[in-house]
Amino acid sequence: MAFSSTAETPQRSENTRHAILDAAVSLYHAQGVAQTTASAIIAASGVGRATFYRHFADQDDVLNQALKRDFESMLDAFEAQRFDHRTLETQIIDDVAWFLRQLQAKPALSLIFGRQRDQFLPRINATLNEFRKAAQIYVLPIFERARKEGRIREGVTVETYVDWVAFVATSLQVVDAPFSQDDFKLRDALRHFLLPSLIRD
Repeated sequence: MAFSSTAETPQRSENTRHAILDAAVSLYHAQGVAQTTASAIIAASGVGRATFYRHFADQDDVLNQALKRDFESMLDAFEAQRFDHRTLETQIIDDVAWFLRQLQAKPALSLIFGRQRDQFLPRINATLNEFRKAAQIYVLPIFERARKEGRIREGVTVETYVDWVAFVATSLQVVDAPFSQDDFKLRDALRHFLLPSLIRD
């Protein structure tokens, strides 16, 4: 005699996890990260408390996992669309401009640049450090190309390359500069403000 199993399948478990993350991100945008509790996420996602804690340790875990989901999705998309440009300048500008557009479009990652970011940045420090390490792997090919062409600026390492790009990207998002919404003006700004800090003519 066969017995039906009530155990959650891997696919259903993953769907539940995504439903919780989606509900949390929606709440973050609607009421702020600091005001979003585990209870609020549980209620908005429609899952039971036991189900929530089977997937996440607490609300900080949800926040960090939502950011990681967006970041991993962004890196996968980057690999799928990226191609080698003829010039080093165009490669750097195209790659950075693409990432800037993605940061604006990803709902969880966009929180990092919102007005309330200072309220929760300490809660995501470990995740931001993971992002930094992953980004170093993705910029290594362009960094090595610049180094082989003898154009990398003195003192610029893979780490400082990533840090400077992140600084420029964050500044553009936070300040919401007029040219950040115009692709041609954005690329022109990157050409004048980013490239000189990374490579030589």
